[in-house]
Amino acid sequence: MNWIFKNELPSEEGSRKAASLFLSQSSGLGLLASTVCVNRGIKTVAELEAFLNPKLESLTSPFKIKDLEIAVDHILKIQTGEKIRKMRVYTDYDVDGTTGAALLTWFFRDLGFNFDVAQPDRFKDGYGLNPPAIIQAHADGVDTLITVDCGITNFEAAEKAKELGITLIIVDHHLIDPVRGLPPALAVIDPQRSDCDSGLKQLCGCALGFYLCMGLRTKARDQGYFEKRGLKIPNLKNLLDLVVIATAADMVPLTGDNRTLIKHGLDVLRQTDKPGLRALIEKAGIEVKTLSPSNLGFALGPRINASGRMGSAETAYRTLTTKDREEGIRLAQELESVNAKRAELQNLIWDEVREQVTVGLGKGKYSHAVVVASNNWHEGVVGIVASKVVEHFKKPAIVLAIREDGLAKGSVRSYGGYNVLEALHLSKSFLKGYGGHKFAAGLSLDPAQIEGFCTHYNQMMQTLIPNSNKDDLHIEALCSLKDLDMKALGEIEKLAPFGPGNPEPIFAVEAVVHSQTLLKGRHLKLKLSHSSNATFEGIWFNAAERIEYTDLVDKSAQQKKTCVFAGIPEINRFLGRTTPTLRIKEGKSIL
Repeated sequence: MNWIFKNELPSEEGSRKAASLFLSQSSGLGLLASTVCVNRGIKTVAELEAFLNPKLESLTSPFKIKDLEIAVDHILKIQTGEKIRKMRVYTDYDVDGTTGAALLTWFFRDLGFNFDVAQPDRFKDGYGLNPPAIIQAHADGVDTLITVDCGITNFEAAEKAKELGITLIIVDHHLIDPVRGLPPALAVIDPQRSDCDSGLKQLCGCALGFYLCMGLRTKARDQGYFEKRGLKIPNLKNLLDLVVIATAADMVPLTGDNRTLIKHGLDVLRQTDKPGLRALIEKAGIEVKTLSPSNLGFALGPRINASGRMGSAETAYRTLTTKDREEGIRLAQELESVNAKRAELQNLIWDEVREQVTVGLGKGKYSHAVVVASNNWHEGVVGIVASKVVEHFKKPAIVLAIREDGLAKGSVRSYGGYNVLEALHLSKSFLKGYGGHKFAAGLSLDPAQIEGFCTHYNQMMQTLIPNSNKDDLHIEALCSLKDLDMKALGEIEKLAPFGPGNPEPIFAVEAVVHSQTLLKGRHLKLKLSHSSNATFEGIWFNAAERIEYTDLVDKSAQQKKTCVFAGIPEINRFLGRTTPTLRIKEGKSIL
């Protein structure tokens, strides 16, 4: 793996090292934290203040989003006229869609709107808005249908809504079809539009729903809506606990408005007043103090997702919207049980997939991407398994479940910056349907086409240029162990929340292994030392599975050879004790 030192990369403004020193001296922030900031494009004290303490007041105006004001005006019109008309919120069944449905539910209830919520069944309806859902909405007397996290590519459903006289408002963040453009709708709220200059392309669907609420509250307040009805003006900050979950689960960059939303959202989530959500956090075993994008994405997100993966998303939606504490606890337990079944099924499928891929690689298959399929696999968990394939085999992956109706449906995951959506577009002659993002997508095809598609898809992946080098490890700077004192680590902590766009900072550190302990047969706990003879704790997960790492550690410990370790410095808090620790990612010997 190539180590790229960010602080040594060229910059238009000059030396990054000089800029780090200047920021440190002008702000009082330590040099290590200042280096991380400069590597993220933060050069001035004002920019640093905005990064460390983002203000909700600084969020982009919702009315900068194309068509949002049109949607707001229409919604207020049909909810304040002589005849109040019915709205339906229709969302995807994943975390982003379900939290989006919950968010609009809490807000619309506060405003006394006439509405209901519908979500597709993954197995009966498939992804997105479909014509039968429009026909059902018409039969139910729905005047206006608002999508969240879907709709941007559902042209047939949009045409059916137009035919039946249903007003359609699309709130989506997915990429727009480059050929067909926008579906017919009163308003298409999608920052991916070429004519939308809001600068909010990185928002998830739930966050876009939050901006719709911002616009509605502003105009409703200006029109005297709350005063006339004796209603309290809703505090939108109380909805950020839902936004932060969706933002973390959707793996969007934690920069700009997203950083503001997630920073404040974590504070709201730590003291959420939503009974089901609080119960779900407890069931997940997450300590409220330790809430972060990481454990939201890996502990809370899967529990919300499990409902839609294994059947209907209704249980997750009800968990997030109930006002009753006892019901919240009961529903959270239901989700916990469903998630346990999902995890068991996922592990069984992963074992089969891993064997199939290993055999295929041995036969020279999957040169640039893995494509595997089976009629024994559950459609609801192939996305998670595809992610595990990427992690384990270091290749883009497609995992397909062949359904009883003769259709193969599956999930696509990227590796190394490859644009999988472009590769699918180049292979569309094999497919019945596809859609998603550059780095994650879904597809369907006839099982008879799988072999041909696999060959063609690999050929197309070979022609694409990745957006990043998969063999690069990006390191903030080289430092010594003595630089990693509690003060420096505390300052680095303040740069959180970490995630896409603001990754956990990795530093390269020279050290000798003083002693080592094997944990659970695969992790290495190290005691590192440097020239001052002080010791420092290091933890290297799964290092024992890689013989080159164990050799490196053994030689350093036995021969007192200096190594350079790349790792994430952090404060380990356990049983009231705080210990500076290096969470090691890679290691190299120094000749």
